[in-house]
Amino acid sequence: MLFESHSHQRFEGGVPKQGLQTCNRTIQIDKNIDGCDGYRLTPGDGFIISIINMDSNHPLWDGNYQMTPKPMRVVEKGTSHISLRGYEVLARTPFGYQSFDMSDYGITIFVENDEIVKVRLDMFDRNTYIEYYK
Repeated sequence: MLFESHSHQRFEGGVPKQGLQTCNRTIQIDKNIDGCDGYRLTPGDGFIISIINMDSNHPLWDGNYQMTPKPMRVVEKGTSHISLRGYEVLARTPFGYQSFDMSDYGITIFVENDEIVKVRLDMFDRNTYIEYYK
């Protein structure tokens, strides 16, 4: 699933910062079918979330990530939103696979009339979130 955003707003401690930013980002939400490069994951467990910077001349497949792919699981599902959060994984490093806790990251997908209207990226350790709008 892809959500294309043309503007976003950053919040720190719930307070808007820098005003509304006009920029093109694509939030990519894929079911974890067979894992994700760089991680040891159980196939079929959760989702892989990426945010891609579309303002450059690089194509989507060129790895022009605003946020590198992160495995997440559904933690809450309501009538107007779905929340996912990272979890502890084994990540590839120059020293082999090591445990890495990704629970500082989460996203919430907001839905109205069966259509995604907004996606929020949470960075819990920084008390910061970014809302991506259509």
